[in-house]
Amino acid sequence: MFRLSALLGGLGLAASVLACPSGQQQVCAVVCFCAPISQADIEVLYEDVSQMAASGLEQWLLQSRETAAASGTLPIPLHIRAQLEPYYDIGVLDAARYKVGDGETLGAANTMLQNPDVQAVTLIDIIVFRNAADAQDNVALWAHELLHVQQYQQWGVREFTRRYTRDHDAIEAPAYKLQIEVARALRAQVAQSGPAR
Repeated sequence: MFRLSALLGGLGLAASVLACPSGQQQVCAVVCFCAPISQADIEVLYEDVSQMAASGLEQWLLQSRETAAASGTLPIPLHIRAQLEPYYDIGVLDAARYKVGDGETLGAANTMLQNPDVQAVTLIDIIVFRNAADAQDNVALWAHELLHVQQYQQWGVREFTRRYTRDHDAIEAPAYKLQIEVARALRAQVAQSGPAR
């Protein structure tokens, strides 16, 4: 099943769940129906819709990034950076900037990025955190968001948005995996150091 359906609020082209007559394919756009269209035509249509979605996401990211940059950003806090140096190339750490509390950007991120629990959003190289505590103390969340900065650097904005609209789970999964890995490493480090005195 194509992941684009969630991004476009129900517009999707799904594999046949209901039986359609011979020579017809199931098409879903708010409701599903059988249409006299070939699988090849559906794939072309899907590609066109996917490109439009990626283009819209790309424009939103570029505009949101410029707005965030214009209102001021900060470098990664040094204590966060020091803990993440083993995980990232210096180019990622040097490029990343952040800001806190841009409710409008985070609200749009909830809609655009298919995630109602957004604690931060990465706008190419600027990470916008929902709250100051996460920006100052949540090393694991930083690890997650910095992986997106790295993805933007590797792929560029256009390719990132193309991949994200096709399968956002493939983009998010490595970031969540690293977030969990960093959280575990930090817990192990605390356990080894013993109780605070």
